[in-house]
Amino acid sequence: MLKEEIKERFVTSMLRFVNAVKGESEACSEICGGFNEKEMQVVVFVGQHTNVKMTEISENLNSPLSTLTSVVDKLVEKKFLTRVHSDEDRRVVNVALTAKGKNSFKIFLHRKDEMADKILSQYNAAEQANFIEYLGKMSSTIESMR
Repeated sequence: MLKEEIKERFVTSMLRFVNAVKGESEACSEICGGFNEKEMQVVVFVGQHTNVKMTEISENLNSPLSTLTSVVDKLVEKKFLTRVHSDEDRRVVNVALTAKGKNSFKIFLHRKDEMADKILSQYNAAEQANFIEYLGKMSSTIESMR
């Protein structure tokens, strides 16, 4: 059985960590283009892939297609995304980043790398590996609780 003091320190530290990550995510979304959370997720997903179908975005972000359609509409209107008709099947419409969207994605990647460098530089190689492993285990444990 874990001591109450250890559990309390853990919970306090986790809440601080989650709040710090959330704050960084909000700041990054603002810097990248004033995105809300879902818009940022879409821009990042599309930036990581090329000419993706709406269904692919929906499946990977675990979000209903109807929700994503309105998010993509806003991003197209703001000129971060463009819709591209497939060459193979004109009925298929893919989504791609515009130059403005690519710039936002580039800012996101830089910010992500900067955060990783700041955090991981505090640890030696073995500690980095352990830290990453522990984060993965914590994520899996929390996800399994749903």
